Amino acid sequence: MPDSPAQALPRTTRLYVLSVASLGALVVGLSVSGVIHQPPEWHLQWLSLVALTVVSGLLPVTLPTINISISISETFVVAGTLLFGAAGGTVLVLLDALFISFRLSLTRRLRWEQIVFNLAASPLALWTAAQAAQIHPLFQTDRQLGPWFILTLFVFTTVYFLLNSWLLAVAIALQQNVRPSSIWSKYFRDLLVNYGAGGSLGAALIYNTRKVDPVFVAIMLPLLVVLFLTYQWSNKRVEAERQKNTELNRVFLSTVEALALAIDAKDQVTHGHIRRVQRYTMALAEFLGVSDPKQIDALRAAALLHDTGKLAVPEYILNKPGPLTASEFERMKLHASVGADILKSIDFPYPVEPIVRHHHENWDGTGYPDGLKGSEIPLGARILSVVDCYDALTSDRPYRPRYSREYSEQVLRERRGVMYDPWVVDGFLAILDRLEATEPSEFDAADVRTSVRSGLAPAQLEVISATTAEDREFNELRRELPKAGSLRASCEVLFRHLRRVVPAATLTLYMPKHETNELMAVSSTGVGTSAIEDLRIPIGDRISGWAMAHKQVVVNSNAALELGPVARTFSVPLRYALAVPVFSGSTPPLGVLSAYGSEPFNHDHRRILESAATLFASAVATPPASDGVVEATVAAQRGDSRVH
Repeated sequence: MPDSPAQALPRTTRLYVLSVASLGALVVGLSVSGVIHQPPEWHLQWLSLVALTVVSGLLPVTLPTINISISISETFVVAGTLLFGAAGGTVLVLLDALFISFRLSLTRRLRWEQIVFNLAASPLALWTAAQAAQIHPLFQTDRQLGPWFILTLFVFTTVYFLLNSWLLAVAIALQQNVRPSSIWSKYFRDLLVNYGAGGSLGAALIYNTRKVDPVFVAIMLPLLVVLFLTYQWSNKRVEAERQKNTELNRVFLSTVEALALAIDAKDQVTHGHIRRVQRYTMALAEFLGVSDPKQIDALRAAALLHDTGKLAVPEYILNKPGPLTASEFERMKLHASVGADILKSIDFPYPVEPIVRHHHENWDGTGYPDGLKGSEIPLGARILSVVDCYDALTSDRPYRPRYSREYSEQVLRERRGVMYDPWVVDGFLAILDRLEATEPSEFDAADVRTSVRSGLAPAQLEVISATTAEDREFNELRRELPKAGSLRASCEVLFRHLRRVVPAATLTLYMPKHETNELMAVSSTGVGTSAIEDLRIPIGDRISGWAMAHKQVVVNSNAALELGPVARTFSVPLRYALAVPVFSGSTPPLGVLSAYGSEPFNHDHRRILESAATLFASAVATPPASDGVVEATVAAQRGDSRVH
């Protein structure tokens, strides 16, 4: 039985171990009784095999990933069974298992269930195999060995291998909650050749002499060494391939996670959505009993990549602050098939593409893209769709704030059997309390591990997120500024979008009044606007005045130099100032766009304000019809003689 964690074994596993131990104890008792009642010369030969078995057990080979050891001692176990019958072979393999368990206990901590199972499984398998092959002891008999001996050896070796390997495979499968057949085919199937080789050598050892001949043992020793080296070499090759595949899979998953996190970072509104969906999806799959490793890996990747197709959906649709039109919804629906087609080009070792393609199918067949219904929808897609819906309902969206958990649960119940698989919905609602309870600690730690594994630091994701936000706000600026009805309306549009990407407590547009050679605030938003509206700044003086006169940007100057000591008394103290001249091309500055904040501004903030100022100047090149000195100033800056 392999190593297991310190937690208690499941009840089914414990019952299985106790059942094997009880049967093993029965056959061991019968065999020990049979050995005790043998004559002295029988014991002498048998003890020599005990010594050979124990010594050969010093050269174990551990199978990768499951901590199960095999050795060339099977040769002497087979020889002992052929010579001394089921009783002699059973006690021999018991002593071998006892010695191996003792040796393992010196290097690792074994559970009592492991020790009991190890001491019972092999004796039970060997005794049963000996009975099935009807082995008659060959020690000191003159019985002729004909073709029946080969058949007996084949039946015994095969039954012994199958019983021994399947007893172990079932124990491992119960511990790991997987199918025994998958464990057996993965780790034990190819060992039949090794058992056959050991059985053949064991038969050859006693075939002619009917006893343990030291001379013949010495002759056979090189073959046993070759058998051991073959074990070892094969195991090293398997382990090397396993490590290689593990590393490739790690790189593969890291790439998938990096791509998914980058896509997630582009979406300002649903930031973190895919990570939450992955957490809940994997927990729900485990609760529903999904155990196929490929299905689990496919779900893990699909939960991360299910929104990949949104790269093909325009951002104004993704983040539209209102209901989608019919044509917009048709474009949005493309993301499922587009994402699946993108992922289809990747040679995933598990079925990711069907889950992504069909995670918007409905249980009643009204979903998209293919209108699948009921069990036609892949199970992974049914699981993902329920989790995706719940997270969407409990997240803020452009067109509505997040809903409460109670309301979101009610929506799932209403859609149960209509949009979603009833079994999946019931399972999700059953574990929701546990999911919500573990999110603050366990899931935050998972995010950290994912960032480390993918190689993406939070700062890198923030850069992607900030870039996406900047692009969105500037697109909105280009569309809205020409529609503004006045200069003040243009300022309101400008300030609204800038405040989403620049951490300024106050934004102000100053424009010159040429009669007095001063700058005056024509529009301001944020803290301290009442004080700023009364400012008169001589051109060439203070911060904004100097920026206007020299056509240069001023970054992180002391805001008090411009606003006076009152700057530190506002609800948000204004300590830093960023002043950017507003002009387009070679024309004189239209004014100065100034930002004030409590924290320093960086190079990106300067770049954003410069770009916004240029866009603003271009948009108001033709002054809106309005009254006042500001509009006259705009026209004068452009040399409009009709004002004079």
